[in-house]
Amino acid sequence: MSDASLPPVPYGAYAMPPEPPKRRSRTGLIVGISIAAAVVVLGGAGLAVAGASISSSVAPERQVDEFLQDLVDGRAEAALAVMGEKPSGLLTDDAYTSSANHITDFTIGEPETTGDTSTVTAKITQGGTSYTQEFTLSKSGKSFIVFDTWQLEPLSLGAVDVQVQGPAGLSVQVDGTALDESDGTTLRAFPGDYEVSVGGDELFDAVPATASVVGLSDSAAGSLATAAVTTTLTEAGIAAAQTAVDAYVDGCVSQQSLKPDNCGFEARAQDGVTYSDIRWTLTVRPTYSIGGWTRNGWSVTTETGGTLDVVADSVDGAGRSGPSGTTISNYRPVGTVSVVDGAVEFTSSVLPF
Repeated sequence: MSDASLPPVPYGAYAMPPEPPKRRSRTGLIVGISIAAAVVVLGGAGLAVAGASISSSVAPERQVDEFLQDLVDGRAEAALAVMGEKPSGLLTDDAYTSSANHITDFTIGEPETTGDTSTVTAKITQGGTSYTQEFTLSKSGKSFIVFDTWQLEPLSLGAVDVQVQGPAGLSVQVDGTALDESDGTTLRAFPGDYEVSVGGDELFDAVPATASVVGLSDSAAGSLATAAVTTTLTEAGIAAAQTAVDAYVDGCVSQQSLKPDNCGFEARAQDGVTYSDIRWTLTVRPTYSIGGWTRNGWSVTTETGGTLDVVADSVDGAGRSGPSGTTISNYRPVGTVSVVDGAVEFTSSVLPF
């Protein structure tokens, strides 16, 4: 059968007519725009949070908080760095951690800012004491172009005044750390208790003294603390001191002079009489009392006076010769003793005739 014999197929019976082009949905575009808007909103919030965080980190009160927290945690050198200072003297981690009675707590008030200066007041707890401290900060620049940064001004700080009454050249220690002479005797210090001691030996010793620095300013009550260490002679030192005074007296007695030099006694010559072969004798030795440290040494006073006899050959103006003599009673040496190169030496305080 040829194709020409087939009946015609009606249009639309088996074939679908071509569909018209569909309209693009706007849903995807709307969703995309909504997501982009959310990104913009979230990005703005993130910038706001970041900005607040940066502003807080460089705020004046933040610098004060960091400084005080360093002291609470025992980081003296870190606290110094906040003030822009370097360690020295008692302002080191070793000296600070060796001391006691530090700052234990604090609260910080709102800053008061005028121009390039900001003032922050903190309430500080140290042991059983609470006090307020004012901090001054100066504007130091910008962070991220728009945020002001602040620098804590150095505090005057309290100080430990080291006073040692004893021989020259003593080794002074603060809480076991040797004090450098170049640091002087008045040392800036953070709040705390500092024990001052000196190196003793067989001849003398000293009881340590504690300086309690309270507060962070040299104008605060208790912030200038004195540690006065006074040396005292040991039993061996007292015995050596008495021996030293005896040696001084013996040296005076050995002088062949009517007026021994720097001895505090003399035999007066008669007019027109010449004396020779002068001989002093200590018939009663004085006894001594060794006291506390004075300006130049441990004081020496006489408890019981001594007796001296003197004899000399004499010739008067007429050529008559013979022995002459006299007695001096109640001889009382006075002065001080000190340790020099490991030995006790006596220095008389008697004025020359």
